[in-house]
Amino acid sequence: MELKLVTTDNKIKSMEMDKFLEKIEKDSFYYFDRETSYKTIQDLIDELEKKDYSIYFREVKYGLEEDAYMYEIHIL
Repeated sequence: MELKLVTTDNKIKSMEMDKFLEKIEKDSFYYFDRETSYKTIQDLIDELEKKDYSIYFREVKYGLEEDAYMYEIHIL
């Protein structure tokens, strides 16, 4: 499954879930573009929880438009 991460310079970087799981770090934040489906995010959270990570997940709204949001995952 493909994830679309939002980088610190507001660019979108596509990455396969397997590669992302290899690169994650504990106590870090990751932001995903709204084009990443909610089901894909839930699958990612399930995989991280299987690896004994604690996850905080939320939808971040950054504007008044309906499509002005992204997903945030905090890995603990």
